Amino acid sequence: MKRVNFILIFVLSILLAVSAIAQELKPVTLTWVAGGVGGGWYAQAGAIASLINQKEPKISIKVVPGGGVVNPVQVSSGDADLGWGITFVDKMALLGVPPLYEKPNPKVRSIGGYFGYYHIHFVASADRGITTVEELANIIKSGKPVRIAIPMKGTSDLPIIERIFKFYGVTLDSIKKAGGEYFHATYADMISLYKDRHVDFVCTHLSLPAAAVTEMFISRKSVLLSVSDECIDAISKELGTVPRSSGLCVIPAGTYQGQDNAVAAVVTAGELLINADVPEIVAYTITKILCENLQELWNVHPANKTFVPENGPKNVAVPLHPGAERYYREAGYLK
Repeated sequence: MKRVNFILIFVLSILLAVSAIAQELKPVTLTWVAGGVGGGWYAQAGAIASLINQKEPKISIKVVPGGGVVNPVQVSSGDADLGWGITFVDKMALLGVPPLYEKPNPKVRSIGGYFGYYHIHFVASADRGITTVEELANIIKSGKPVRIAIPMKGTSDLPIIERIFKFYGVTLDSIKKAGGEYFHATYADMISLYKDRHVDFVCTHLSLPAAAVTEMFISRKSVLLSVSDECIDAISKELGTVPRSSGLCVIPAGTYQGQDNAVAAVVTAGELLINADVPEIVAYTITKILCENLQELWNVHPANKTFVPENGPKNVAVPLHPGAERYYREAGYLK
């Protein structure tokens, strides 16, 4: 019996040793796909990459340009190890939801969220006399023409705005059929179109306060159109946008010149993506660094202040990486 116990102890010791070796962090260089060079996402990723390397020199991270639509594909394919994502886009990428994606991207995982919030703004000229997106939709459905500026094709901004219109029973084709016009435009061009009165409505997907929207409100007497609670709930359930329970689905009064009332809005959020094949110990270490150096994380870039470890594992639209999940469980943030 003593011999059997000795053998069992010996075997267990070997297994534990092998497990420890397997979990040992080895030097690794990762690629992080962010946003355009010089943009907010690019700077934010660079700051976090430096913080991670400072806390754990074995992890080096190279930041490369990217964008909201391509990032989850790059991460899933393994062309990038890490990437910025927007929750609703990431869910569409994971599942392969048209029109953005032709096939699923099954290897996209998450470290946590939120890293920044982005509000859908529906700007309207005040002289149109409406205050809700439903009223705008009713104008279109009644066959009256409207002129509206919308984001460019291929951006992550356009599908979410189209989804909101769909909730109210209209499409871009509906605008055309009613004799109206829509213009795909960059945000800089949207400002010019609105200032010069080529359009009376503008749809944007930007963080608060949005400089482009501020300029529009200065150029003309304007209002923000609100969406209904039912719209916010439906899109949150379908695509993983920020739920109303967060208290974030509102553009507060006074955000823009002459905006006297708070306006309900669909809100999206950023998350940190990671490829499913990145070793568990690497994902675990990155998650641990982010969660246990919170003040430094917040200091390196203001957008990081929306990341709260307790909510990190909840605020994601794709599955957590096992390494991230392990950390959150050990820390008591997941049961």
